Amino acid sequence: MVKPALSKKGLNARDSRSRPVGVREFKSHPLHHIQNLDVIGVHFRRLTGRKSKTLRNMDDEILIIELKNGKVYGGIQDGYEAGAVWVYSCKRLDKNNHRWIDHDIMIEVEGKIIRDSMPFFDISEIKNIFILLEEYRDIYLGDALQIYIDPHYKPIKGVKCNWRPDEKHSSDCDAQLHEALSLLRTQTMLGPKDWGKDLERQLEDSFAYVRWRLLIYGAKIP
Repeated sequence: MVKPALSKKGLNARDSRSRPVGVREFKSHPLHHIQNLDVIGVHFRRLTGRKSKTLRNMDDEILIIELKNGKVYGGIQDGYEAGAVWVYSCKRLDKNNHRWIDHDIMIEVEGKIIRDSMPFFDISEIKNIFILLEEYRDIYLGDALQIYIDPHYKPIKGVKCNWRPDEKHSSDCDAQLHEALSLLRTQTMLGPKDWGKDLERQLEDSFAYVRWRLLIYGAKIP
């Protein structure tokens, strides 16, 4: 489907926002202060009550969004404005094949129909929103999406290592690989200012995916 644009005022408000580089840069909003939550399963909580009020106090959270029309989307929240929640790295659940695929929300840009890099969902269209429990907030998006369709799935975890230039690696850590990944991520974050947010997110998502794949194959990294 092709998503209609918001009002010019809403779009300008979003364009003027400044957002830190990073797949998920957590702000000072620990989930224990959010009252409108309902525990679902082991990993997720469902927002209850006034979702709009809760969403305004959240940012960069992994969300599972169930729409009233039956479709399910998952991604990372960018913010809540003009009665809509905005999501990047968005995927859609293919219920027939029990897997996540590219979302189907398209927009028109200069006469071309393309997939929206950050679709929005009107709060009136949403049936349920799920977020991760606080102890699972640092897991990779791909793991979170898999948990939603397979509650028995075990997220991939890295080793514990608090390496800094003035501190040593832990005994379990692959020091050379850890430092190589740290260098790549740092240089990505310090890239040219004219990269734009879409490219920044693509680079960060790519880094997160590479790290996740390395962990799957047994890499000893945080």
